[in-house]
Amino acid sequence: MRIKFVLPDYYMRTEYAEMMDEWIKDGSRIAPWSLLEQYGTDEEWEKVIRITNEAIVGNYDNKDYVPCITYYVKDIAAKRLLGAVNIRYYLTKAGYDTWGHIGFGVRPSERRKGYATEMLLLALDECRKMKMERVLLGCLEENTGSAKTIEKCGGVPENVAEHKYNGENVRIRRYWIEL
Repeated sequence: MRIKFVLPDYYMRTEYAEMMDEWIKDGSRIAPWSLLEQYGTDEEWEKVIRITNEAIVGNYDNKDYVPCITYYVKDIAAKRLLGAVNIRYYLTKAGYDTWGHIGFGVRPSERRKGYATEMLLLALDECRKMKMERVLLGCLEENTGSAKTIEKCGGVPENVAEHKYNGENVRIRRYWIEL
């Protein structure tokens, strides 16, 4: 593996902002969605670190979201952030109907280099450690890159679901991966 999962700390805030600036300038959708919440001031970044640490120890008390953890993905050799993976510990009905247990994204300049597959394989290992038996993943129907990555990692298509996302109607491909 060329990558590793890292948790946020104060020293990576500048590197994170650089990655997000690239993503926003590119204009492509940012995934996982949790990255957007973490983009901003020092106070917001400190909140991200606190929430991540609380999620790790099981003290997650945010009633707006399902308990989850966001791992940042770093290229080991280049020491550069490549993207992120978000793992939800369980699903609500909305999560079951749409995005599933895992969301992942690679920064625009690092796409088509095999990082997404490595990211998803590491995420699946984390899910195994959490004693999950199978996981659901969803991606936008037009996102052929994510679909190919999910299928390469063992994803079996279930269906395409319609969903309202950020005010627009989207179609989501849903896949199951047995662990």
